[in-house]
Amino acid sequence: MSNDYKQGDTICILMTATDAQGLLDDWLYYNYECDLHLHRSRRHKGMVVVETKDPMWANRIIKFHKYERLTYKDK
Repeated sequence: MSNDYKQGDTICILMTATDAQGLLDDWLYYNYECDLHLHRSRRHKGMVVVETKDPMWANRIIKFHKYERLTYKDK
């Protein structure tokens, strides 16, 4: 995670649909409890945006899954 992150920000992770499917398989298999929202990207055709407010979960995604871009949204 970068220095741009502030407590309470929503962490947005851009990834391909295939990589998002792998992430969801991992999430369901290990029964992780976290806020996780997925939606299709409006700006990047064929991509998925994963949103969470949980920095520990976001770090796990960054460490173990492929992603294209990481951004933050203020509260």
